[in-house]
Amino acid sequence: MPTNIFKKGHTGVISRSGTLTYEVVYNLTQAGLGQSTAVGVGGDPVVGLYFEDLLRMFQDDPETDSIALIGEIGGDAEERAAQFIKKNITKPVAVFISGQQAPQGKQMGHAGAIISSGSGSASEKIAAFEAVGVPVAKETSEIPELLKRQLKK
Repeated sequence: MPTNIFKKGHTGVISRSGTLTYEVVYNLTQAGLGQSTAVGVGGDPVVGLYFEDLLRMFQDDPETDSIALIGEIGGDAEERAAQFIKKNITKPVAVFISGQQAPQGKQMGHAGAIISSGSGSASEKIAAFEAVGVPVAKETSEIPELLKRQLKK
């Protein structure tokens, strides 16, 4: 990843998209929010670490005070992460879900981005986070402000 966009700080970043990781990190840095760690989990159905694993690590990390989570269409990882956040995470979290304009049932980019009937759509993922009180950005550039608002509380 291009090191010049990163800044040492206290926001943990978890992302299913490599390119959106750059974009979110750049926006965080420009807003004065440095990063403790940025982790790409990828979008394939089988990953080495899941959102819940990383959310727990960031929750337990004294150097992390907030979390940016970038999800995408396909699968149910984000819905599971929303429930995990509700039960286990006390730090501010802001989310962006990519693929909001993707047509139902169409494979988008890779195997993990297939929307199955009744699950995996952006709207379902957004609803899952909103139902547990986690703010969801409409654009990646909104993540820093969503985190800053929560950090002020």
